[in-house]
Amino acid sequence: MHKLILVTMTALAVTGCTYSHHGSGDDRSVEGAGLVASRNVDIAGDAEFAGMLVRVNGEVGRDLSMAGASVRSDAKVGGDLEAAAARLRFTGEVDGDAELAGASIDIDATFHNNVSMAGAKIELDGLIEGELEIYGHNVELKGEVLGPVKMIGEGDTENGSLVLSGRFMGGGAFCATEIEVERSAEFAGEFVFVADAEPANLPAGAVFEALDGRECDRIDL
Repeated sequence: MHKLILVTMTALAVTGCTYSHHGSGDDRSVEGAGLVASRNVDIAGDAEFAGMLVRVNGEVGRDLSMAGASVRSDAKVGGDLEAAAARLRFTGEVDGDAELAGASIDIDATFHNNVSMAGAKIELDGLIEGELEIYGHNVELKGEVLGPVKMIGEGDTENGSLVLSGRFMGGGAFCATEIEVERSAEFAGEFVFVADAEPANLPAGAVFEALDGRECDRIDL
């Protein structure tokens, strides 16, 4: 599984936005940087965008990388996706792996492989066909996860909160100060829940373990 993503954002001094292309055919790629980096793309290669405000829509044949204070994207990505922002919104499709980091993350997308996320506030919907690993403080998991899932609650003074309302079809482990399992949630496989109090609506056969003052990132799940 992916490790926690550490992100350091720096202010850009560029007032406009500059774009550059290189390569040709399947190797053709694009880069964009500036205060505002907004682009509709249809590129066979890689795409990389950085700015205070980043908006990327369209199709990227290989990898897509985005970084900024605010990042929004509705893109079809043929390779891997990397995105880091204070506010991140992604509604698209990713064939490769995805690594996402931000203070506020809002996702409603289709991922055909593994997903790793780190954020203070995370809302995840859509479909994940691979593994899902999340480090977060306030997390809500909707949609459907076909592979195993692991959620590690984090925070300065506590281990955060987790709300589960989706379908989790590959087993997994969840650790947070407070875990809420909605009646709409569905589970298949083996699950471990670690929290201050045992949640209602646990799936049949699930294992509950009291957090008992420990930190989630120090527990072997």
